[in-house]
Amino acid sequence: MTTASELVRQGYKCFTEGDIDGLLALCADDVEFVSNGPASIKKCKAYKGHNGIRQFFQILGETWELSSFVPHEFIAAGDTVTVLGEEAGRDKASGVPFQCRWAHLFEIKNGKLVRFREFLCHWAGEQKPPAMSWNPA
Repeated sequence: MTTASELVRQGYKCFTEGDIDGLLALCADDVEFVSNGPASIKKCKAYKGHNGIRQFFQILGETWELSSFVPHEFIAAGDTVTVLGEEAGRDKASGVPFQCRWAHLFEIKNGKLVRFREFLCHWAGEQKPPAMSWNPA
């Protein structure tokens, strides 16, 4: 049986490989997917079900070009997995570079992702996040 942490790691692998169908196969049909962050970021809202997740990734692909995406720390507690990470890229419309740090919370039930919550900190242009060390993933 796949553990919650293994399922989350597989989901990140699917995401980084652009395999959205593979990622959806890991999700319950009625999965809840919420991206919390600045209202100015188009992807930051609530999504429901597989179609909602497809909409999230469509918005992400249309608005951002990622140059890095790194999940640094995995913290598992039963069927809940918290991942701390960061990403960088540029806004496609403005060309402005950005850096983000995030916490992703995953809830797994019966071997499927049932709830994903992202908490996003975003720095654009010349803004930089404070220096920080990470524990190895």
